[in-house]
Amino acid sequence: MKKGEKNQKYEKALFSKRLVGYLIDYFIVMMIASVLQIPFLNNKNVEKLDKQLLETVDKYNKQEIDLQTYFNQYLDYSYLITKESGLSVLITIIVDVLYFIVLQAYMGGQTLGKKLMKIKIVKNDDGDVTVNDVTIRNVINNDILANILLAILLLMGKNVYFMGTLVVMSIQYLVTFLSIIFILFRKDGRSVADLIAKTRVVSLKEE
Repeated sequence: MKKGEKNQKYEKALFSKRLVGYLIDYFIVMMIASVLQIPFLNNKNVEKLDKQLLETVDKYNKQEIDLQTYFNQYLDYSYLITKESGLSVLITIIVDVLYFIVLQAYMGGQTLGKKLMKIKIVKNDDGDVTVNDVTIRNVINNDILANILLAILLLMGKNVYFMGTLVVMSIQYLVTFLSIIFILFRKDGRSVADLIAKTRVVSLKEE
């Protein structure tokens, strides 16, 4: 038995509680980010590109263009739409950092979702988490690092962006998949991010 495990006072949080807490947090973050993005979105440009993208799809369905032309035009318009909406990615990153790192550190390892589910993040020895602990954990767990990398790739051209996106998202999906498996089947319920940050998510119960 490792040091710090003998007198652990918390039980691991159930997967269902963690999932509901995350969904609550995700909804809150998306709502805040969406409201903040409104003044900065150039809807006319995005709508124009969306229309051109739909026209390309329609042309392909009517066999007016071949597969190669369709593929090239589809990638071009998709990239331009993403680039036009690039500021929304930056706003989402900022909201994620403020909510999942700053707020969670201030609230002692809890977000609003975790507080409602009566769970929180603690160190392996049940000590309080630090800002560094929360940062390491949430950069991995909440797509913050992935979104930062995607924002950088967006500035490097269409081909680099799409290839880079494929790699980044594949790694992120793998981490998410492994985390779900770990939470469900590890005795301590620690995810990939928990193992790296040396933390765990616990249920708050009266002693």
